[in-house]
Amino acid sequence: MKFSIPKSRLTHYLQAVLTVVPAKSTLPILSNILIECLDNKIKISATDLDITITTTFDADVEKKGSAVIPGRMLFDIVKELPETDIMFEGTTNRIEVKVPQGSYKIGGVSPDEFPELPTVNLKKQVMVESEAMVNMIKRTTFACSRDETRPALNGVLWQTKGEKMVMVATDGHRLSKVTVENNKLKGLNDDVIIPPKVLDLIPKFMGSDRETIGIIFEDNRIVFNMEEIVISSRLIEGPYPSYEAVIPSSSDKKMVIPKDGLSSSVRRVSILSNSLTHQVKFKMKNNSLMLSTTNTDVGGEAKESLPCEYNGETIEIGYNAGYISDILSKIEGEEVIFELSSAVSAGIIYSTDTPKEDFICLLMPLRLTE
Repeated sequence: MKFSIPKSRLTHYLQAVLTVVPAKSTLPILSNILIECLDNKIKISATDLDITITTTFDADVEKKGSAVIPGRMLFDIVKELPETDIMFEGTTNRIEVKVPQGSYKIGGVSPDEFPELPTVNLKKQVMVESEAMVNMIKRTTFACSRDETRPALNGVLWQTKGEKMVMVATDGHRLSKVTVENNKLKGLNDDVIIPPKVLDLIPKFMGSDRETIGIIFEDNRIVFNMEEIVISSRLIEGPYPSYEAVIPSSSDKKMVIPKDGLSSSVRRVSILSNSLTHQVKFKMKNNSLMLSTTNTDVGGEAKESLPCEYNGETIEIGYNAGYISDILSKIEGEEVIFELSSAVSAGIIYSTDTPKEDFICLLMPLRLTE
């Protein structure tokens, strides 16, 4: 194989595929990347067996071939080089990286030892608006569970059957649900549960000028096609819990409050919250919200009062400060609405600027400790 490519372009593509190369693995082959020289194109692939990333790009190819070499080692060399054209030349077992000031030789392994990569049938792809896709991802993956005893909750549920498509994530303490118009995927596939790791890659790789992204549903995989970068991922087996059953249909208490002011206050008072529960107490009364925390370990207390719109009966409720901050960071607009029923039931949080049916977050309270 023999080809050349500018350093800056190669760095970009290596960074993309290295996002799935495991730092440690019981299978040493997974620390390698597969480089294939085709007709005036280079194809670089990496996999952790669950997620595969392949990037294909134009390059000056003089001789076709393929090689499997340590990915991070190659990246560490390339990133330290000054901007220049880099020449790759070698066989399946040894690659030489040539630059004007020197050369680097890297031993490789046979491409036959690299895991078989999933085939991608681009004829099956359906194009979806990239902006809608990215917005759904950014508003859901944060709420996924990390409890491996409930594997379905480790992923994001994506429903595409109806007039609208829905993404939902929950860890049992909080839930995020996003709904957008569905003009493309209606009825094409059953519900799927997607690992958040692969979804979080899409906003990183999606260029600002891309209007669509290709989606391919397979039996137990999903593929995201962004032209130069293609990501394939295994799906998580279901079924997903019935999330609709936990979303309150009605609430008799409602607070409207400026989002940024609440977010800042929660961050400040939570500094003196319990290090295990991170509890912040919300006391709503007569158009006022009192935030307070207590930390007996350091003998600390914090209180802040914020104006709000609230005319219901006085209520005191405890929340995890980290969960509140996460939710507020995903909500757009200047004000947020809290809909509540009691101090022990789930509350709904959403923006005054976004219809409730388009994006809501559900948050379970903590038992108040004095």
